[in-house]
Amino acid sequence: MQDEGVATNTLTAAEGKQPEQPARQRLRLHLYHSILFIVLVALLLRLAVITVGHTYRITPRRDHFQFGWEMGRLARSIATDQGFSSPTDLPTGPSAWAPPLYPYILAGVFRLFGVYSALSAWMILAFNSVFAALTCLTLYWIAERMYGISVARGAAWTWAVFPYAIYWPVRVVWETSLTAFLLSLALLLTLRMADESPRRRIWILFGLLWGVIALTNTAVVSMMPFCLLWLLYRLPRRPQQFVGAALCVLTAALVVSPWLGRNYQVFGKFILVRDNLPLEMYEANNDQSEGLWTRDEHPGNNPDAMRRFQELGELAFMDEKQRDVRQFIREHPGRFIGFTFERAVYFWIAPPQAAILAGYDLMISRHTNFLLGAVFAFAGLWLTIRNRTRGAFLLACFLLIYPLPYYLVMPFVRYKHPIEPEMIMLIVYLFWEARRVQVRWPSRQASA
Repeated sequence: MQDEGVATNTLTAAEGKQPEQPARQRLRLHLYHSILFIVLVALLLRLAVITVGHTYRITPRRDHFQFGWEMGRLARSIATDQGFSSPTDLPTGPSAWAPPLYPYILAGVFRLFGVYSALSAWMILAFNSVFAALTCLTLYWIAERMYGISVARGAAWTWAVFPYAIYWPVRVVWETSLTAFLLSLALLLTLRMADESPRRRIWILFGLLWGVIALTNTAVVSMMPFCLLWLLYRLPRRPQQFVGAALCVLTAALVVSPWLGRNYQVFGKFILVRDNLPLEMYEANNDQSEGLWTRDEHPGNNPDAMRRFQELGELAFMDEKQRDVRQFIREHPGRFIGFTFERAVYFWIAPPQAAILAGYDLMISRHTNFLLGAVFAFAGLWLTIRNRTRGAFLLACFLLIYPLPYYLVMPFVRYKHPIEPEMIMLIVYLFWEARRVQVRWPSRQASA
């Protein structure tokens, strides 16, 4: 009887444990599908690469110039109480070379952890990684609204673990990862605002976001008018919506206005956030150029240009380059058009660059990989438009309008990174839709 009681108790205990296993599995599955878990994995993975891969050990060549390039030079000037100045190797006075937000963030890191120190490098790369990981969150919510939960999970996980997406925050001291996050946040907020008539405070918040974007990467502001036009088209035609859009623009202008006032006070001239576009255009459009930047025209690489930069000061130097590039376009319009077309191609397939691995030059493979990513993204956009998915117009602007300024200058690979979260989402959507395609292979009996 005792053995029977023991057996009964054992059976009862076993029966009581049976429902616990599926519940534990559901909990584990819920954890794996949780967007916060995906963000955590993305962040820890990037921090591990920085720490284990020693990416924070940035080469000290040229007085640590690769530690943020011009951004690093501006941050060093700020951290050493010289103000926003000298974006190249030698002192050149006040500057408006770059938008101010990221250099000031980097300068804060320098003040706390040392100028060009390894600890400062780890901290700023970790800062980049935080926003790269948070992009999983915005990308998830965008994809969920446009395509559903499955595509949302796929896009977020892809961004979290894709090596190319990991590269930028852990290797490059630049605003690239922050810009990608802010632009995805702007897209998400645009989609959410279209669901219901937004209140004035939401319009103000939207303008605040665009103001921050303008102080981070001015070129990205080209997307703001299209987001506003799409919202005004989608929302009911009421006066308060036009008032809200005006509030958005006014708020963005107010956010940017202190920096515009600083530029006017320092240079005596209105400068829209940054002033280095003439130099960027001249570097890619001159008599010695073949349409791509050769590094020779940059003051940091050319002693004569550096000397001229110091003599004239930044603003006069940029005015001179603007005259030079306009003269080149007038005298060689055909070459300029050809260069622009060439740069448009290289924007999507990456500029030529030697990629040596084990003695083999993989440049063709590099171009092919970038080309496939672009082709798949545009195919995903085509499906999005064909299926009349809400927000297709915005994604079309991201892929068609955003790159236009970069066709005029050197199409560095990092210039494309701000729209690559959306490109990843489109590629995942393409593959998700491809599962519906059934390929019928001819059977042997039919061929016989």
